[in-house]
Amino acid sequence: MVVPTVETTRQFYLLDVHRSIDKAILYIGTAGTGKTTIISDYFNTLDAEKCMNATMNFNSYTDSKALQTVLQGNVDKRSGKILGPAGGRHLVFFMDDLNMPTVDNFGTQSPLCLIRQIIDYEIIFDREHLEEQYILKDIMFAACMNPKSGSFYVDLRTTRHFTQIMLGTPEKDILLTIY
Repeated sequence: MVVPTVETTRQFYLLDVHRSIDKAILYIGTAGTGKTTIISDYFNTLDAEKCMNATMNFNSYTDSKALQTVLQGNVDKRSGKILGPAGGRHLVFFMDDLNMPTVDNFGTQSPLCLIRQIIDYEIIFDREHLEEQYILKDIMFAACMNPKSGSFYVDLRTTRHFTQIMLGTPEKDILLTIY
């Protein structure tokens, strides 16, 4: 059960604004600040005829291939080489624990590099035939991360595309409202 508070209402507004322009958003906070709950609860308010959502939980084994497989499983072929959510809808793709993938020898995290490529160029490559590329349309990325677990380094070239919002532990008056 989720109890609406001033903070959750504020975050819903920010998510609405970002969804209207397909701008990526990243919630940062320690465990127990409600990052995942806010976004999961926000998904319940979306109009299913206009918007759909998908979630992927990252871990230390998540790689770009796994991310691409999940992402492509949530979009359909529109025309030619254009992929997007079915029925002309928008997709809000939520990634939990964004900073969890392992940092490779080159200082990068492959799923984050794929996200950056999609945001920068709106393309992904066919992994079977690398000369083939697909254009992705109508996708907004939302993510959460705990800066005290996982990798302490997250690629700045990726996070520059995200509006970064810090969530602190709930204040006493918010906890009294909830309980």
